[in-house]
Amino acid sequence: MATNLNNKEFFKLSFLYSAVAALPPLLNLVIRPLIEGEGKLVSADFSRIEITETIITLALVIASFAASSSIARFYYDYNEDKKGLNILVSGIFNSILFRGFIILAVAFLARNYIGKIFTQPELQDFPNYGFAAIIAGINRAVNLTAFALYRNEKKVRKYLILSFLLGILRAGFQLAGVYYYEMSFVGYVYGTCIGSSIVSISILAYTYKKSGFHYKFKIMKPVDTYAFPLFEYSLLVWGLSFADRFFLESSPVMLGIYGQAILLGRGIDIILQGLQGASQPEMFRLLKLGIEKNMDEIKKLSHLLMAQSQIIIALAIIPAIVYCSIFKTDLQLAAGYVAIVMVSYILRTQYLILSLPVYYEKKTKILLYINLIVLAVNLVLLYLLVPYLQAYGAIIAMMASLFLQVIGIYIAQHAIVKINWNLNKLLIFPFIIVGLTIIAEIIKLKLQMNIYFSAVFITLLIGASQILLYRRELMGIFRGKWKLN
Repeated sequence: MATNLNNKEFFKLSFLYSAVAALPPLLNLVIRPLIEGEGKLVSADFSRIEITETIITLALVIASFAASSSIARFYYDYNEDKKGLNILVSGIFNSILFRGFIILAVAFLARNYIGKIFTQPELQDFPNYGFAAIIAGINRAVNLTAFALYRNEKKVRKYLILSFLLGILRAGFQLAGVYYYEMSFVGYVYGTCIGSSIVSISILAYTYKKSGFHYKFKIMKPVDTYAFPLFEYSLLVWGLSFADRFFLESSPVMLGIYGQAILLGRGIDIILQGLQGASQPEMFRLLKLGIEKNMDEIKKLSHLLMAQSQIIIALAIIPAIVYCSIFKTDLQLAAGYVAIVMVSYILRTQYLILSLPVYYEKKTKILLYINLIVLAVNLVLLYLLVPYLQAYGAIIAMMASLFLQVIGIYIAQHAIVKINWNLNKLLIFPFIIVGLTIIAEIIKLKLQMNIYFSAVFITLLIGASQILLYRRELMGIFRGKWKLN
């Protein structure tokens, strides 16, 4: 028997999760102008923050070992077995801490060699900032895994409170670290570490009190088997997401400018993670109840996620450009890259939607194969383009890689699970928007037009596409009915 998607509940959860997910990037936007300017941090300092973010994320990937995806998927295997669920949860968090300890030990042994990767003297002194960055990454692994569990358990209040505290504490300690510890990227990193540690320690204390302290090989073996391809895939995604920083590291000012545009895009990505937090448990529930019986509801959920993400991107572009005008240093130039960077997250949303059935069916190795090819293409393009085009070379490599990623996951998902997607809503119109955005960017550069040209054009384009695609649904809203097919 088919089950209906609760539209009211979905919109409520997607709004709450998105609002909370948006808090850390919004607070970061508040903090940046306070720590940027003459006598404070300049573009080169923010380039170092970008590099430390690559270290934090690498520590997250290794310590997590795809724990958030694993706990989200295996929750449905144990949600009716309280004892088994407690063992599962405790085992996953124990594994995160064990891997975190290994990362710290290896980093300590290699502390005199890691810094030699970089050209900037400030980054070459790895012990000065590296261990704090690694601890911040381990904390992030704990926090993201807990939040994935709370979403599946429908513990909305707990998710909201802890997410809110994480945003406030991390931002507050980042500001304190810069002003009261060291006016450099080092103070920022230590603030990030301390703020996130408070929340992760609280989560661990609560988890062990509720679930006990367990590790059962019989339960963890299938979890690790499921997670290993996702871990490899996460490493590839890390390479895809941060390889551009390493290619630009020897140009600190350009990396700082480019990093500011990427930070604004990353804010969109975090908001999209909030939308995913609302949609992923619902998608898995529908898949568990039967694809054929719930085909319409699966498509409805996917179209909601696609439409929401595009609307958020459209609404964010112009405010993000205006925000860049606040800066007193070269960071102002990030405004020129904002529109095309943000539109790239349309491709990320497509990939997210198409990959959910693959996650549910536990065919995670296919993600590894797709992204291995994508990473190779990305690195080749970065190597060829960045020396000549700088930030635009990195953006071209990113856009090409994301497009290839979407095409790859569409082919793979269709082979694994037969879902009759509405291709206009899910693929064709989003591709058209991305393509016209690239054309608008080229025209803007060739004719040296005002940066608001492409921003206004893209905003109107996305708005028009949504009206065209969802005109029947919008009419239904005006008539007091909601029916999205």
